[in-house]
Amino acid sequence: MKRVLVAELPATAGQELDPVPSHHLEHVMRASTGDGVLLYDGAGNEQPAVIVGLSPVRVDPAGEVRACPPPPPVHLVLSVLKHQPMDLALRMATEAGAAAIHPVIMERTVAKGDRHDRWERIVASAAEQCGRAHLPVLSPIRRLAESLDTLDFPLLFGAPGADRPEPAPGGVAVVIGPAGGLAPREIQALLARGARPIGLGPYVLRAETAVAAALALLTA
Repeated sequence: MKRVLVAELPATAGQELDPVPSHHLEHVMRASTGDGVLLYDGAGNEQPAVIVGLSPVRVDPAGEVRACPPPPPVHLVLSVLKHQPMDLALRMATEAGAAAIHPVIMERTVAKGDRHDRWERIVASAAEQCGRAHLPVLSPIRRLAESLDTLDFPLLFGAPGADRPEPAPGGVAVVIGPAGGLAPREIQALLARGARPIGLGPYVLRAETAVAAALALLTA
């Protein structure tokens, strides 16, 4: 069943969908009146609905609102990457269950520009495709130290040769650096905050691959 992000639930009779999902349903998915859809608000609530009109798509509720359990409280602190790797990292983070994503500028970050609107669309699209009812919280870009100051979780960071992490049901923040890795003084600053190094396998990983590996281990 096609999932559609809406501003709020419960839905109302004859509710008109926003232009983008409306166009996608009608002209890409070839939806017809009578088709079922699953509305979700990104805050953990879902509601079945049925299409009752087109151009634009309008829906009627077809069941009660259901609250879904939240993902594990795993926060991803991610260096801003170049366009394609960043897009992929955000998709992987969403699909792997990150509760929040904190884009940061590090010493070796080379990507420029704030693409927050695009990143929000990517996160929403990935959540829709993978069946998440909770959208990850996407923070504004900050410097690494500033972002860490906002977090009250145990800190982890990738380090070749370190022990693999265990799942973190009580909440944790994992730091993934840019293509050049964390700078030595960033590692020292993390250790000074009590951060623990973790291993993600025997090989050197691309940043976007490290995102998937770290979150898979921490949310298992």
